[in-house]
Amino acid sequence: MERLVHELYRGLIENHEVRLFGPAGCEEYIDPGSAAWSTTISPTPLFLLISFCKGLYARITRGSSDVIIGGSGLVGPVVVLLAKLSGAKSMLLLHGLDIIADSRAYQWFFVPFLRWADMAVCNSRNTARLAVEHGIPQERIVIVNPGADMHGKPLSRESAKQSLGVADSKVLLSVGRLMPRKGIAEFVEHCFVDLCAEDQSWRLLIAGSEPTQALNKPGESVLARIEASIAEHGLQDRVQLLGHAGDDDLRTLYSAADVFVFPLVETRGDVEGFGMVAIEAAIQGTPTVAFDCGGVSDAVSAGVSGTLVAAGDYSAFSAAVRRVAQQDLQQSSQEFARQFSWENYNEQIEQHLKRLTA
Repeated sequence: MERLVHELYRGLIENHEVRLFGPAGCEEYIDPGSAAWSTTISPTPLFLLISFCKGLYARITRGSSDVIIGGSGLVGPVVVLLAKLSGAKSMLLLHGLDIIADSRAYQWFFVPFLRWADMAVCNSRNTARLAVEHGIPQERIVIVNPGADMHGKPLSRESAKQSLGVADSKVLLSVGRLMPRKGIAEFVEHCFVDLCAEDQSWRLLIAGSEPTQALNKPGESVLARIEASIAEHGLQDRVQLLGHAGDDDLRTLYSAADVFVFPLVETRGDVEGFGMVAIEAAIQGTPTVAFDCGGVSDAVSAGVSGTLVAAGDYSAFSAAVRRVAQQDLQQSSQEFARQFSWENYNEQIEQHLKRLTA
C-alpha cells in the first residue's frame, strides 16, 4: 500500500497541486515543491487525530482542496470528515482487509466512513464485492488494479539460476509476508513434499518475513510451521528461507523461478486484495499457479500468465505446478503484465478524479 500511494502521489503531482499527510519520514520521498505534514503512525488513534488537526490547519492556511484522497480505509474518518468540513470530495483507496477487518471496533467506527466516501477505488473485483457486501453503494465503487514497475530488462532464467546456485533445479518461488492467508506452510506440507518425493530436482525459494506491524497480526508463527515441516521431511537442501528481499534480489528470484506459487487459503477476517506479486513475476516472464482466492483472479490470466486452481484442492495445485513448469509462458506472461503499469494506473485515477469533480 505504501508503494501504491507513493506512485499515486508521483502521478498526481504532474497535473495537480498536492498536499501530503503521512507517516514520519514521508518528506524524504516527495517532490521538493510539494507540501507535506507527517506524524508518528503509532498508536493509530493518535495518528488519526494529529492528521485530522494538521488537515484543518492546512485548510486554514492554504485554502480548501477539491479532492481529499485516503490511501486505505483506515484513514477513512479523517478523509471523509475533512472533506465534509471543506466542501471537497472524498476518495478512498480500498484493498480488502480494510473492509473486512475482524474487529468489532473497526466495523463499528471505521466502516461507516467507507460508506460515506464519495468514491471508493477498489483494487480488484473481489474487493469491490466485499465493499458492496459491507454497505458501500455500488454507484460509488470503481475498480482500478494496482500498477507495477515495468523498468529493467528481465534476466535470463539460466543466468538467474546460476547466480542463485540452483542451475540444475526446477525452481518454485513464493514471495510475501509470512501470513496465514498466504498458505505457504500448507503448500510445503500438502504439495511440496509430494513433488520432491517423485522428483528430487524441485527447489522452493521463500522470500519474506513475518510482519511486526499489521492490521491483522497472525496468532501463530507461520515461519515456525514451515521450519517444522522442513525438519520433519528432511527438506533442508530443497527449501531456502531467504527472509526479506530487496528489489534487485526479487528481480533475480522472479527471473530464476520456473513457477511462482501463490497457494492462498481462506482466512477469517483477512483477504488477499489483489495479488501484486503475481504481476511482478509475470513481468520477469514467470507464470503463476494460484488458488482462486480473494482478488488474485485479477492478477492471473489462465493459460496466459499461469493458471488458477479451485481453492483448497492441493492435488490439483501440484498437478498444475508440474504442467505449468513444462509450458513456455514467458512471452505471454510479460505481455499480460504490461497492462498493469503505474502509468496506466494513474491515467485511470485521473479519469475518476475528473468524474468526481465534474
